[in-house]
Amino acid sequence: MEKRTVQLELISAKDLKDVNFFTKMSVYAIVSVLGCDPRSQQKTKTLAVRNCGTLPKWNNFPMNFTVDECLAQQNRLALLFRLVCKRRMLGDKDIGQVVAPIKELFDAMADPSKCTMTFAAYQVVRKPSGKPKGELHFSYKFSDKVDVAPAAPRHAPLLYAPPPHHLLMYAQPPYAQQPYAQPQYVHPPYAPPPYDPLLPPIALPPRGYDYAPSAPPE
Repeated sequence: MEKRTVQLELISAKDLKDVNFFTKMSVYAIVSVLGCDPRSQQKTKTLAVRNCGTLPKWNNFPMNFTVDECLAQQNRLALLFRLVCKRRMLGDKDIGQVVAPIKELFDAMADPSKCTMTFAAYQVVRKPSGKPKGELHFSYKFSDKVDVAPAAPRHAPLLYAPPPHHLLMYAQPPYAQQPYAQPQYVHPPYAPPPYDPLLPPIALPPRGYDYAPSAPPE
Protein backbone atom coordinates (compact mmCIF):
# COMPACT_ATOMS: atom_id res chain seq x y z
CA MET A 1 0.00 0.00 0.00
CA GLU A 2 1.53 3.32 -1.13
CA LYS A 3 1.02 6.43 0.97
CA ARG A 4 1.86 10.12 0.63
CA THR A 5 2.01 12.87 3.22
CA VAL A 6 0.33 16.18 2.40
CA GLN A 7 2.09 19.03 4.21
CA LEU A 8 -0.29 21.95 4.47
CA GLU A 9 0.08 25.52 5.74
CA LEU A 10 -3.10 27.53 6.20
CA ILE A 11 -2.39 31.19 5.42
CA SER A 12 -5.49 33.39 5.48
CA ALA A 13 -8.98 34.12 4.17
CA LYS A 14 -10.70 37.29 3.05
CA ASP A 15 -14.16 38.69 2.26
CA LEU A 16 -15.93 36.02 4.33
CA LYS A 17 -19.60 36.23 5.21
CA ASP A 18 -20.00 38.04 8.53
CA VAL A 19 -22.27 35.88 10.69
CA ASN A 20 -21.96 38.18 13.75
CA PHE A 21 -24.19 41.21 14.14
CA PHE A 22 -22.67 43.23 16.98
CA THR A 23 -19.00 42.16 17.37
CA LYS A 24 -16.15 41.16 15.09
CA MET A 25 -15.91 37.48 14.30
CA SER A 26 -13.28 35.14 15.77
CA VAL A 27 -12.62 32.49 13.12
CA TYR A 28 -11.04 29.04 13.23
CA ALA A 29 -10.76 26.29 10.62
CA ILE A 30 -11.28 22.52 10.76
CA VAL A 31 -9.41 20.61 8.04
CA SER A 32 -10.07 16.94 7.31
CA VAL A 33 -9.67 14.35 4.53
CA LEU A 34 -12.81 13.29 2.67
CA GLY A 35 -13.14 9.84 1.17
CA CYS A 36 -10.80 7.93 3.49
CA ASP A 37 -11.81 5.08 5.77
CA PRO A 38 -14.16 6.71 8.32
CA ARG A 39 -12.61 4.58 11.08
CA SER A 40 -9.30 6.43 10.66
CA GLN A 41 -10.48 9.88 9.61
CA GLN A 42 -7.85 12.60 9.98
CA LYS A 43 -8.82 16.03 11.25
CA THR A 44 -6.96 19.13 12.46
CA LYS A 45 -8.38 22.24 14.11
CA THR A 46 -6.59 25.59 14.06
CA LEU A 47 -6.54 28.21 16.77
CA ALA A 48 -9.22 30.87 16.59
CA VAL A 49 -8.11 34.22 15.19
CA ARG A 50 -9.77 36.62 17.63
CA ASN A 51 -11.66 39.71 16.46
CA CYS A 52 -10.47 39.28 12.89
CA GLY A 53 -13.83 39.93 11.25
CA THR A 54 -13.89 38.79 7.63
CA LEU A 55 -10.07 38.73 7.28
CA PRO A 56 -8.62 35.90 9.43
CA LYS A 57 -4.87 35.23 9.20
CA TRP A 58 -3.44 31.96 10.51
CA ASN A 59 0.14 32.82 9.47
CA ASN A 60 1.05 29.48 7.88
CA PHE A 61 -0.57 27.21 10.49
CA PRO A 62 1.05 23.78 9.77
CA MET A 63 -0.71 20.43 9.51
CA ASN A 64 0.02 17.02 7.96
CA PHE A 65 -2.26 14.38 6.45
CA THR A 66 -1.45 10.89 5.15
CA VAL A 67 -3.37 9.79 2.06
CA ASP A 68 -3.66 6.59 0.07
CA GLU A 69 -1.94 7.07 -3.31
CA CYS A 70 -4.33 4.79 -5.21
CA LEU A 71 -7.49 6.52 -3.94
CA ALA A 72 -5.95 9.93 -4.53
CA GLN A 73 -5.13 9.15 -8.18
CA GLN A 74 -8.70 7.90 -8.67
CA ASN A 75 -9.91 11.32 -7.50
CA ARG A 76 -11.67 9.81 -4.48
CA LEU A 77 -9.99 11.97 -1.81
CA ALA A 78 -10.26 15.68 -1.04
CA LEU A 79 -9.34 18.17 1.66
CA LEU A 80 -12.31 19.75 3.39
CA PHE A 81 -11.80 23.18 5.00
CA ARG A 82 -14.61 24.28 7.34
CA LEU A 83 -14.48 27.89 8.49
CA VAL A 84 -16.29 28.45 11.78
CA CYS A 85 -17.12 31.56 13.82
CA LYS A 86 -16.37 31.04 17.51
CA ARG A 87 -19.19 32.40 19.70
CA ARG A 88 -19.56 32.19 23.46
CA MET A 89 -23.26 32.68 24.09
CA LEU A 90 -25.02 31.48 20.93
CA GLY A 91 -22.66 28.62 20.03
CA ASP A 92 -20.22 28.34 17.13
CA LYS A 93 -21.60 28.92 13.63
CA ASP A 94 -20.37 27.72 10.23
CA ILE A 95 -19.24 30.45 7.85
CA GLY A 96 -18.46 28.38 4.76
CA GLN A 97 -16.32 25.59 3.39
CA VAL A 98 -13.84 24.65 0.66
CA VAL A 99 -13.49 21.22 -0.98
CA ALA A 100 -10.11 20.75 -2.70
CA PRO A 101 -9.62 17.40 -4.51
CA ILE A 102 -6.19 15.98 -3.67
CA LYS A 103 -5.55 14.80 -7.25
CA GLU A 104 -6.25 18.31 -8.47
CA LEU A 105 -3.73 19.72 -5.98
CA PHE A 106 -1.08 17.18 -7.02
CA ASP A 107 -1.61 17.76 -10.76
CA ALA A 108 -1.37 21.54 -10.27
CA MET A 109 2.17 21.38 -8.85
CA ALA A 110 4.77 22.69 -11.29
CA ASP A 111 7.38 20.06 -10.35
CA PRO A 112 6.38 17.52 -7.66
CA SER A 113 9.96 16.18 -7.49
CA LYS A 114 11.27 19.49 -6.06
CA CYS A 115 8.94 19.31 -3.04
CA THR A 116 8.44 23.09 -2.97
CA MET A 117 5.40 24.68 -1.38
CA THR A 118 2.68 25.57 -3.89
CA PHE A 119 0.22 28.40 -3.30
CA ALA A 120 -3.52 27.82 -3.79
CA ALA A 121 -6.55 30.09 -3.57
CA TYR A 122 -10.07 28.67 -3.47
CA GLN A 123 -13.53 30.18 -3.24
CA VAL A 124 -15.34 29.72 0.07
CA VAL A 125 -18.84 28.33 -0.42
CA ARG A 126 -21.55 29.20 2.08
CA LYS A 127 -23.75 26.59 3.72
CA PRO A 128 -26.47 25.62 2.98
CA SER A 129 -27.06 28.03 0.07
CA GLY A 130 -23.96 26.95 -1.89
CA LYS A 131 -23.21 30.53 -2.92
CA PRO A 132 -19.52 31.57 -3.10
CA LYS A 133 -18.45 34.24 -0.64
CA GLY A 134 -14.79 34.91 0.13
CA GLU A 135 -11.45 33.26 -0.58
CA LEU A 136 -9.21 30.83 1.30
CA HIS A 137 -5.42 30.87 0.84
CA PHE A 138 -3.08 28.01 1.71
CA SER A 139 0.14 26.39 0.52
CA TYR A 140 0.97 22.70 0.30
CA LYS A 141 3.41 20.06 -0.90
CA PHE A 142 3.49 16.26 -1.17
CA SER A 143 6.12 13.86 0.12
CA ASP A 144 7.44 10.96 -1.93
CA LYS A 145 5.43 7.75 -2.07
CA VAL A 146 6.17 5.28 0.73
CA ASP A 147 5.18 1.60 0.88
CA VAL A 148 3.33 0.93 4.13
CA ALA A 149 2.24 -2.51 5.30
CA PRO A 150 -1.45 -2.46 6.20
CA ALA A 151 -2.05 -2.66 9.93
CA ALA A 152 -4.21 -5.41 11.39
CA PRO A 153 -7.79 -4.07 11.42
CA ARG A 154 -9.47 -3.63 14.78
CA HIS A 155 -12.84 -4.24 13.15
CA ALA A 156 -14.07 -6.19 10.15
CA PRO A 157 -12.12 -4.97 7.08
CA LEU A 158 -13.79 -3.10 4.24
CA LEU A 159 -14.33 -5.52 1.35
CA TYR A 160 -14.76 -2.82 -1.31
CA ALA A 161 -13.33 0.56 -2.28
CA PRO A 162 -15.65 3.28 -0.96
CA PRO A 163 -17.26 5.57 -3.58
CA PRO A 164 -16.12 9.20 -3.81
CA HIS A 165 -17.46 11.39 -1.04
CA HIS A 166 -20.62 13.23 -2.06
CA LEU A 167 -19.01 16.62 -1.31
CA LEU A 168 -16.52 15.99 -4.13
CA MET A 169 -19.37 16.70 -6.55
CA TYR A 170 -19.50 20.26 -5.22
CA ALA A 171 -15.76 20.95 -5.28
CA GLN A 172 -14.91 24.46 -6.38
CA PRO A 173 -12.17 25.04 -8.97
CA PRO A 174 -9.19 26.96 -7.61
CA TYR A 175 -8.48 30.54 -8.56
CA ALA A 176 -4.78 29.78 -9.01
CA GLN A 177 -2.08 27.33 -7.94
CA GLN A 178 1.57 28.25 -8.30
CA PRO A 179 4.67 28.51 -6.06
CA TYR A 180 4.01 31.54 -3.81
CA ALA A 181 2.62 33.82 -6.52
CA GLN A 182 -0.38 36.10 -6.57
CA PRO A 183 -3.61 34.45 -7.77
CA GLN A 184 -4.44 34.99 -11.45
CA TYR A 185 -8.16 34.28 -10.93
CA VAL A 186 -8.53 31.68 -13.62
CA HIS A 187 -11.45 29.27 -13.63
CA PRO A 188 -10.48 25.90 -15.15
CA PRO A 189 -13.41 23.60 -15.86
CA TYR A 190 -14.03 20.87 -13.31
CA ALA A 191 -16.31 17.87 -13.53
CA PRO A 192 -16.68 15.18 -10.86
CA PRO A 193 -15.28 11.78 -11.90
CA PRO A 194 -17.79 9.12 -12.92
CA TYR A 195 -17.97 6.04 -10.80
CA ASP A 196 -20.07 2.92 -10.61
CA PRO A 197 -22.48 3.22 -7.66
CA LEU A 198 -23.18 -0.53 -7.74
CA LEU A 199 -20.81 -2.03 -5.23
CA PRO A 200 -20.36 -5.73 -4.39
CA PRO A 201 -22.15 -6.90 -1.25
CA ILE A 202 -20.23 -7.02 1.99
CA ALA A 203 -19.44 -10.56 3.14
CA LEU A 204 -20.72 -11.23 6.63
CA PRO A 205 -18.05 -12.29 9.16
CA PRO A 206 -18.19 -15.92 10.38
CA ARG A 207 -20.22 -16.64 13.49
CA GLY A 208 -18.38 -17.53 16.65
CA TYR A 209 -20.31 -20.80 17.10
CA ASP A 210 -21.94 -22.76 14.30
CA TYR A 211 -25.25 -24.10 15.54
CA ALA A 212 -28.84 -24.27 14.34
CA PRO A 213 -31.27 -21.98 16.21
CA SER A 214 -33.82 -23.79 18.32
CA ALA A 215 -37.46 -23.73 17.31
CA PRO A 216 -39.69 -21.20 19.12
CA PRO A 217 -41.91 -22.62 21.87
CA GLU A 218 -45.43 -23.55 20.83
